[in-house]
This record gives sequence, C-alpha cells and structure tokens, in this order.
Amino acid sequence: MTNYDKINAEFVRSFAHYKDIFPAREDEYCLLGRSNVGKSSFLNHVFNRKHLAKVSKTPGKTSLANYFRLSNNIIWVDLPGYGYAKVNGKEKQRWSRLISDYCEKRKGLQGVIWLLDIRHPGTKIDKEAWMWLRTLDIPVLPVLTKCDKLSKNNAASNGKKYREIFHFTFEPVMYSIVDSGSRERFWKAFYSWRERSGCDK
Repeated sequence: MTNYDKINAEFVRSFAHYKDIFPAREDEYCLLGRSNVGKSSFLNHVFNRKHLAKVSKTPGKTSLANYFRLSNNIIWVDLPGYGYAKVNGKEKQRWSRLISDYCEKRKGLQGVIWLLDIRHPGTKIDKEAWMWLRTLDIPVLPVLTKCDKLSKNNAASNGKKYREIFHFTFEPVMYSIVDSGSRERFWKAFYSWRERSGCDK
C-alpha cells in the first residue's frame, strides 16, 4: 500500500519562456488554475512541505513555469495562474503564451491537474479555460480547492454544480489544506486517474 506522506518533491528550475525549457525526459503533469485558486498552498499541502512553493495573498505570485521532480520519477509543472493579476499587459501576455505553448506543444505532457475554487462554480474564465482544454485532448483531473471555506452541505452542492456545468470525465477531488485526509484522497485519485487515462505505463 502506498504511503502517500512519503511522496516527496524537489524544486528543479523555473522558466519564463517555453523556448527555454529543457527537453522532456520524464512524464510531466501540469498544475493549472486561475489566479488565487490556491495552487501554491495545494503544492505545499499535498507534499506535506511548508515552503516548497511560495504562498501569497496577492493573485499572480506564480509568474513562471516551476518544475518539481517527484520521488516517483515524474515531473509536476506549476504554471502561472490565468485571469486577474496586478501586472502589466506585456507580462500578462507572456504568462498566457507560456501556458498555451506548454500545454499545446509539450510532448511529455501526460495530463492537467486543474484547480478550481469550490466557492465559484462556472465562472466565465473557467468556462473559457475548459473549452480550450477540451481542444487539446489531454486528460484532466479536476481538484476543487478551499472546501473548508464552505459548510459541508454547501461544498457538496457546489461540487454537484461543477459536475453539471463541466461534465468531467473524472470525479473532482474535494480538497482542503486544513484537512490532512485531503492529501490521501488526492493521491488515490491521482494514481487512479493516471491508470484510467493510460498515463501510468
């Protein structure tokens, strides 16, 4: 039985532009989500590491493609958040190009871990992201973050709304960084998703 607390990750390197990223040698999975969805907090919690990723209350903290090598010989790539961030237009364009180039061109990309705020089902920007993701024909694992911000009933209700709006092919993972059980639920879902998507070869 897998000891999920023993799955570790180490930071490798950051990239500002897709052209600078080294060739893919291992299976890669990217983390995608709108600004302030909690990607950095999720990374720290899921690997049980307090300072693996920098956390900020200001949207747009992640501005680069950050590479992490996991102890199970795969790579996670934390991409910049899409949507609102207090940066200039040129910088937003760079983020957008980095995200699109990586997801559309990366041959080693096996799947997208898509983080969504449980409190806001069906936002315009998430719907637009979903329409784009569907054109890529890449497996998507949805993770509904910040579940502790709602009551259990409201979280369950919003989870249902997400499923109705997006028609996910894989059941979303309900996640809270104040619930240690979320870590095990995620890893079980992640490995099941890899197997079902044909990524775990």
